[in-house]
Amino acid sequence: MFKSFGFKKLDMNLSKFCPRCGKETDKLYGDKKQLCAECFPEKNNLLEIPDEVDIKVCSVCGRMKYHGEWVEEYTMQEQIGLTFSDFAEDDVEMELQFWEEEEQFFVRVHAFKGEIESFQDTKLEFEEVQCGDCARFNGGFFKAKIQLRGEDLKPVSEAIVDKAAEITNENRKDFLSNVEKTDGGYDYYLSTEGMNKKILGMLRDRFEPDIQRSYELVGEENGEEVYRNVVSVRIE
Repeated sequence: MFKSFGFKKLDMNLSKFCPRCGKETDKLYGDKKQLCAECFPEKNNLLEIPDEVDIKVCSVCGRMKYHGEWVEEYTMQEQIGLTFSDFAEDDVEMELQFWEEEEQFFVRVHAFKGEIESFQDTKLEFEEVQCGDCARFNGGFFKAKIQLRGEDLKPVSEAIVDKAAEITNENRKDFLSNVEKTDGGYDYYLSTEGMNKKILGMLRDRFEPDIQRSYELVGEENGEEVYRNVVSVRIE
């Protein structure tokens, strides 16, 4: 004769224990060796950050080199923040602290993921170099020359210098390399042909000058002759 009986529902939410500290916990972290939230950061880093991080800064203009480009980040906070953004993970919050010790800079990276908190110290190396724009500027580099001639040239010259400054503020590759006063007027040395065109456009609109173009041979590049644009601007 068969007897019937019922089953009592068992609680399958078994407690977990950290194999390192023995603490009872609801959750263990890690792939191979799982640990509690307190032990995990002692053996693992939430973020992969090198022991030393290099930052290149232009010694002249102060810009920072980032992924091969010179970017407008001037303060140490901005430069460190942008550099360490490369180490960020979507599911990990990151906070940065930096300090100087015996003429050496360090960054402490605090990482947070759920109930896990970890920190890691790394050394900062600032390298001062000259960016290409500043090197060309300091070397007197120019691709175009405007020769201003005529009478009552002071207001025209001031307009050229002001326009050049405006263009440089928009793009550092465009700069006024030098200004020379001559017996008949002024010579302006410009870093790019694009800057030359903008200044000539301003002169046409405001002063209606007589403009003549010529070209001078400055050398060879890859077997081809290279010429520089020389523009004669006369104000009547």
